[in-house]
Amino acid sequence: MAKKDSDEIVVVKGAIPKTLKLRFKVICVQKELEMSEVLEDLIRQWIQADAPITESFVDLSNQESEDVKGYVPKSLKLQFKMLCTQKRVTIRSVLYMLIKQWIEMGDCTCGYLPL
Repeated sequence: MAKKDSDEIVVVKGAIPKTLKLRFKVICVQKELEMSEVLEDLIRQWIQADAPITESFVDLSNQESEDVKGYVPKSLKLQFKMLCTQKRVTIRSVLYMLIKQWIEMGDCTCGYLPL
């Protein structure tokens, strides 16, 4: 994960189902990965892929949820927020989609490409 020293680190967060957050956390621990690093890389990949919206978003309002947080460079968060606004999707729903896809990749290392 390459960070510019001048780029302030800020929090990006969104509420996702508790069960998904727990699976994400467990896999990160098993793979000896930091959740923030994985989230940063997933967001970067999403932006580089022209912010695809590949699945219809599930109604997350009826599920018990918990915030998932990642510490990312401020410039990345701003770019992420801007693209979510342009695509008319919530940060929460994109984080849900990215984490869900990463977990479903099976090995999970396939979707994690260190930058």
